[in-house]
Amino acid sequence: MNQTDQYPQRYDDEISLVDLATTFIRRRHVFYVVFGGTVLLALLYAFFMVDEVREYSTLVQLAEDDNKPLESPASVIANIESHWYPRLQGEYQAQNNEKLPFEIRAHNPEETNLIRLTSDASPELSGEVKTYHQALVDSINERQSELLSRQKKELEQRVASTTEYLEELSEIEATGEAQAQLIQQRAAKLSEIESTRIRIEKLKPAETLAVAREGVDNKGTSKALILALAIVLGGMLGIFAAFMAEFISHVRKAMAETNT
Repeated sequence: MNQTDQYPQRYDDEISLVDLATTFIRRRHVFYVVFGGTVLLALLYAFFMVDEVREYSTLVQLAEDDNKPLESPASVIANIESHWYPRLQGEYQAQNNEKLPFEIRAHNPEETNLIRLTSDASPELSGEVKTYHQALVDSINERQSELLSRQKKELEQRVASTTEYLEELSEIEATGEAQAQLIQQRAAKLSEIESTRIRIEKLKPAETLAVAREGVDNKGTSKALILALAIVLGGMLGIFAAFMAEFISHVRKAMAETNT
């Protein structure tokens, strides 16, 4: 067996890991410049261009009658999205000649009678967020107060009419079986009056639980994430630039030899 059979033939255009490592070390200054420049730009962008964003949330408990909302949460949200919120947007546009710089979202947490308003904004806008959240809360509470007043009035009228009917029954004189029926009717009406009064006492007005409460977590782009991505991207670009610089050097050298 000759020496050629013992060792695989190595062609001139083959590139070994040693060659790659040698090339990278020789052009490492290019890698450092590109990597450092990428990370520096990312740092400048993260600290001067990316603002901190917080979530601001508002909670309103809807008015209730016997633990049931006087108006369904879906109906309240529909009023917010189609009437009250667009009105606030129009007012802001008219005053500032620009759109409201944050969005207000409304939804109903599952299996609750709550309306939750949320906005994502920078801490510098916290005052405006609170102002416009409070404006929506005022609209919700005004509507709920009207419904509560109407419901209370209807129940009071029911008590009054039942009481009047009960007085009429008390004036009727009867004997035997008719008397027994009158007693049953009076008892039923007394029970109805009592239950209605209890229902009136249990009416719950709308309650504002929180207005533009600032969340703890940053909802914006994480500066740490930007830096991590910059390190990865900078490494990739730096390696590419180092080998591209070597390639360009070989091309120039070949052209120079050809010209001579």
